[in-house]
Amino acid sequence: MKYVWVLFLAVFVAHSQAFKFTRCGLVRELRRQGFPEDKMRDWVCLIEHESGRRTNVVGPRNKNGSYDYGLFQINDGIWCSNSNTPGKDCNVKCSDLITDDITKACTCAKKIFRIQGFLAWYGWRNHCTHPSDLPDISMC
Repeated sequence: MKYVWVLFLAVFVAHSQAFKFTRCGLVRELRRQGFPEDKMRDWVCLIEHESGRRTNVVGPRNKNGSYDYGLFQINDGIWCSNSNTPGKDCNVKCSDLITDDITKACTCAKKIFRIQGFLAWYGWRNHCTHPSDLPDISMC
């Protein structure tokens, strides 16, 4: 029985650890995902303030009862579905936004940006609106 608990704990810890991008690793992945270079510093700043560059973050409950998911902290009230099937405006399951494969999260974030711009994210609004706020990615 003791071995079962040790095994359970090991699996739980391994599963609960998310991938955390380095700043340059994030830049490389965003480039691979087709994010525009002229907005790259904004995207990196947004992600650093929304999720700390971690892929598995589920934010605390919002005032309206919704939750935010993943690298970009995408809201389940509008953009992703908590059911077993993809849905809402990004036609994606929220669970697909908290995996190490950020392709679906990137696709959804680009859609949100096309509709609402960076103002859709409080992390960007509160920390990234001035050029001096944006991170240095010149070494990336």
